[in-house]
Amino acid sequence: MAIYLSNFEKTLQTLFSVSFLLIIFDSYEIFAVPLSWIGTFLLTFIVFILYRKEETKFNQLIFISVLLGLLPTLFSFTNFFYSEDKLIYIFLRIFSFISFAFTSFVIAKSKYKKVILKSLKSTFYIVIFFSLYLYIAQIFNLYEPFRNRPGTGILGFDQQNNFWISGSHRMVGTFREPVFLVSILFPIFLVIHFKNMNSIKFYVGAALLFGLTKSELALVLVVLLIFIELIRKNIG
Repeated sequence: MAIYLSNFEKTLQTLFSVSFLLIIFDSYEIFAVPLSWIGTFLLTFIVFILYRKEETKFNQLIFISVLLGLLPTLFSFTNFFYSEDKLIYIFLRIFSFISFAFTSFVIAKSKYKKVILKSLKSTFYIVIFFSLYLYIAQIFNLYEPFRNRPGTGILGFDQQNNFWISGSHRMVGTFREPVFLVSILFPIFLVIHFKNMNSIKFYVGAALLFGLTKSELALVLVVLLIFIELIRKNIG
């Protein structure tokens, strides 16, 4: 029985790591399908397995909250002149919202939180190394995988640029914009930080990751984190 549980946890950790990585590879695709979509579907499937295995029970408050959150999107269906692409986009938004709520609730109730946290930490390290390589590649004109969505662009120029002769370089990692990197990876950093699953190399890597984005959002979040830590130390 112990061997079965150990193998299940290893498999679960691997699957979570793969799904997290696919979601974080925001600007890449395979056969015209964004990797983030594949990762989201895989993560939802894994969480559904946990839901069935642990027989997680939902309460009415969860259903009501999800329904209220979906109301603005559901009202958009009153427009009968949407194209097929627009309808697909709306259905994806609904799926993403329900998937997020479902995943959050099941993981919060799951007894495999430590396995999921280990997956997050390993994923975070992989992203640090990959992002640093991409940052160096854009400076020295090294190989960089093609991005299906290079960014918002400036003055209509939206092509991927791997190399600049001059100018300021900003860490974008596997995302379209530096702010996307910060807004998605900083919460993962906080989870690992507050669970004390960290070391000096973890903080050095995170400092390089967020510092090289040169993002004001990263600066604000770091200042808030320091303030919170000072309060925590003074109180308890």
